[in-house]
Amino acid sequence: MQAFALSTRPLEGEPFQILNARGGERVFRGPVGARRPALSAGWPYVYSLDLGALTRAGRYVLSLGGARSPGFAVDEPARLYAPLVSAALSYYQEQRDGRDVIPGPLNRAPAHLADARASEYRVPRFSGASLAGPLVSTGRRVNASGGWFDAGDYLKFVETASFDEVAMLFSLREYASGIPDPAGLRREARFGLDWLLHMWDQRRAVLHDQVGLGDGGGRVLGDHDVWRLPQADSRPVPRGSSRYFLVFRPVFAANAPGQPISPNLAGRTSAALALCAQVFASTDPGYARRCLTAAQQIYDRANTHPRGPLTTAQPYQYYPEREWRDDMELGASELFLATRQLGGRGLRHADAGFYLRRAAHWADAYLASPGNGGDSLNLYDVAPLGHFELVRILREPAVGRQARDAGLPVDPGSLLSDLRDQLNTAVRASSADSFGLSDPASPVDTVPHALGFAIQARMWDALTHSGAYETLASTELNWTLGANPWGSSFIVGAGSVYPHCLAHPIANLSGSLTGGGAILRGATVDGPTSLQNLARVGAPDGFRACPADRVDPFAAVRTSTSGYRDNVQSFSTSEPSNDYVALALLASAQEAAAG
Repeated sequence: MQAFALSTRPLEGEPFQILNARGGERVFRGPVGARRPALSAGWPYVYSLDLGALTRAGRYVLSLGGARSPGFAVDEPARLYAPLVSAALSYYQEQRDGRDVIPGPLNRAPAHLADARASEYRVPRFSGASLAGPLVSTGRRVNASGGWFDAGDYLKFVETASFDEVAMLFSLREYASGIPDPAGLRREARFGLDWLLHMWDQRRAVLHDQVGLGDGGGRVLGDHDVWRLPQADSRPVPRGSSRYFLVFRPVFAANAPGQPISPNLAGRTSAALALCAQVFASTDPGYARRCLTAAQQIYDRANTHPRGPLTTAQPYQYYPEREWRDDMELGASELFLATRQLGGRGLRHADAGFYLRRAAHWADAYLASPGNGGDSLNLYDVAPLGHFELVRILREPAVGRQARDAGLPVDPGSLLSDLRDQLNTAVRASSADSFGLSDPASPVDTVPHALGFAIQARMWDALTHSGAYETLASTELNWTLGANPWGSSFIVGAGSVYPHCLAHPIANLSGSLTGGGAILRGATVDGPTSLQNLARVGAPDGFRACPADRVDPFAAVRTSTSGYRDNVQSFSTSEPSNDYVALALLASAQEAAAG
C-alpha cells in the first residue's frame, strides 16, 4: 500500500504519520520515500509513501508537514470494492429509458414513450457533428423502447450498450462472489439485453445501432442542444416543431437489409448475446437460446473486409473506433462457449468448433494488426478479454488437441506473450508518470485506460498463477480512486473526494450539487484531459451552476499538457459514460471476488 505527496519543496526523509480518523491517535510513522518524476514546473516534487505496515481495518488520515489528507479506509478487498459494484448497478438503473424506469434517488420518471413505435431513418449527412442534411424516413417502424441512456445525454447506441453488456455478463459469470446483488445485476443486464434484441431485425437482417439525434442543425434541435429532464421528451409536438425529433426520435440502421454489418458491431454484439446465453442458460433456457440464435445470425453478417470508417455512431466522430479484429475474436470465443453449453439443436452452426477456428483466426489477425498493443482494455479494444477467454479454451486438453490437429495459428503461449508485451509497455509508462498513470492516449481518456490496465493485469496474473503485474493493477486502480495529483476519485460516491458537478442533466437538475444526498452514485467520469479540451466548456441553457461559487478547487494542479475540472460545463472531464462505468464495475467485482 502506498500514498503520494505533492509538494513545492523537497521532502526527502521527512516523517509522515498515519492517524486514526476518529480519535486522532498515531498508528503508524514512516519517512517520505523515493522521489518520483516531477508533475510540472509548479509542482516539481512528488514522493511515494510506503504504508505497507498499515494492515488493520479502520479509517485513517495521513499527516505530513502540517497538511492532512482526506480520510481513507483500510479493509479487506471485498468490503472496499463490493460497494462500488452496487454503485455501478445503481448508476445503470438511473440511466434506464422508456416506461420501466426505477425512480431511485434522482426521482426518475418514464421517458421517450414514442420509442416503442419509432421511425427508421436513412443515415443523414453531417458537417462535423451537426446535422447537414434532411432526415428521410424509410417508412418502417422499430420498437426501440428501453435500454440505457449512453452518457450525459439521452442517446442510445449499440456500440456502447454491447460493451456494457459484455462487462456485466462477464462479471456475473466470473466474479459472482464479488457482486453483492447478483440477482439485481442479472435483472439489469437483461433490461439492456432486451433492448439489444429489439435492435436486431431478424426478418430483414438489419441491426439498428442508434436511437436519437445528437446535434441538430437549422431548425432541428438535437439531444445535445437542449438541457432538460428526459420526461420532457414525452410531450407530443407537431411535426413542424423544432423539438419534433426530441420526441419522435429517429432510429438509424448499421446496414441495409441483408447487407453486411460493420465487424466491430457484429463481433461485440454477438459476444454480448453469447454471454447472455451462458449466464441465462440454467435460469431461463428459452431466453438463453433466443440470445444465442441472434448472436449467431449477427456474427454471420460481419463485414470482414471493411473499407473506410467503421460504423459506430451517427456521426462517426462520437465514437471513432478503428480496430475490429478484437471484436471478432471475442465474439467467436463467447459463441464457442455458448454453443458448446447449450447444444446444437436448431442453431445455424451446431458445431462449437466452427467458432473455435474463427476465434483463432481473428486472434492471429489482431496480433498482426496496426492496432495491436496500442491500447488497454476499453470500448475501443476488447482483445485482452478475447485473449483471456481463448487462452482458457485452448488450455482444455481436448480442445488443445483439436487445435493442434487443425493447425490453428495461435496457442496459449502466443496470446499470453501478446498480453505480456502490452502490460510491459504499461509498466514502463506507469514508472515514468508522477503518480503511476499508464495511458497510451495521454492526456485524454485517462480513467478508462487506467481501469482497463488494472483489469487486464489481474487477468494475466490469474492465467499465469503469478503476481507479476500486481503493482500495475493496484497502481492504476488506486489512481482512479484518488491516488492522483488532484486527490480525487473519479467515481461518484467512492472515497472522500469525488465529482459533484456532473455534466449530466438528470444529476444536475434532480440531484445534489454538493456530493451528499441524492447523487448519481457509481457515475464514472473521464477525468483529467488536455488543456485544449479544458478550454472547450459550455452547456445548453437551463443548467444549475456547479460549483455554485464558481471556484475551481483543482485549478492549481495542472501540467503543461493536462488538467481536471469538476464543473457541469466541462463535458470532457465531468461527463459520466456507461462504458467507463462498465469498466469500473468489472474492475471492482474482480477485486471484491479476489478478496
